[in-house]
Amino acid sequence: MSSQKKQIGQKIVLGVLLLCIIALTGFSYLNYIETEEKVSFLENAKGMIMDDLEEIESDLDGLAKENDAYANEIQTSRRRIALLMDSIKRMEVDYQILGRYRKELATIRMENRRLHAVLDSVRFQNALLNQEIDSTRLRYSELERYSEALEIANEDLTQFTDSLINENIQLTAKVKGSKALTITALKGSAYKVRSNGKAVKTTRLSSAERLRACFNIAPNTLLQPGEKVFFLQFVDPENEILGPAAKGSEGGDQVFYSKKVVIDYENRPMNICDFIVVDGLQNPGNYRVNVFYEESLLATSVFTLK
Repeated sequence: MSSQKKQIGQKIVLGVLLLCIIALTGFSYLNYIETEEKVSFLENAKGMIMDDLEEIESDLDGLAKENDAYANEIQTSRRRIALLMDSIKRMEVDYQILGRYRKELATIRMENRRLHAVLDSVRFQNALLNQEIDSTRLRYSELERYSEALEIANEDLTQFTDSLINENIQLTAKVKGSKALTITALKGSAYKVRSNGKAVKTTRLSSAERLRACFNIAPNTLLQPGEKVFFLQFVDPENEILGPAAKGSEGGDQVFYSKKVVIDYENRPMNICDFIVVDGLQNPGNYRVNVFYEESLLATSVFTLK
């Protein structure tokens, strides 16, 4: 009887031990499964963070190519991403570290959105600036066309005025007597002198180095051939006589002139051109050239310097 009880006790102990072994084995298996799931979750989360960082890094590359003004800020963000990616690759990740990485990723995302907002504002301002530039160019083009039209109208008016003045002078000369010389095609202009010595016509005030007058003398059989004296008078927009402004006296009255021109008159058509040297003209506008023979004004012409 005692031996039978002993066997029963041993069987009970053996059963308890077997149950403990089974329970311990099950617990170990469940713990292994949980650990594997935890590792798999952490690796997946780490991979998602890496994907997000790579996407942001690629986006920053595009922003850097598009705008140089924020290159330093973009470069700082790229270095920050590179350090975080390197840290994720090297370290064993747990839940605490994963939370820190996610927090850093959120900060980087916020900074990336801020950069996008700034660059969107820059793009908008650039678009407005380009529109303003285009509008300014259009207005400038319209003003330029209007200025050209005014210049042409002014030239036509000047020619018409010269024609009326010359006609009046010629009529006055006819009234005074048929022995007066007749001047036609009087033309005043400005020239600049190149380094090779060639004189080139100009309408720019700052470039003018010479003021030139050319005119034709018509034949007059009532006049005796011989030496004839003409006076050129260049007058600026302020009615100041340019050049030496000397006094000339050939017929009793005096004339203030810029240059004295002496020709050998042969009672045939003649073309006369002469100039004065000027330096540092100050007044833009209409300049006038007058031609006197003795005390008589024979012709006048106007030219414009800008």
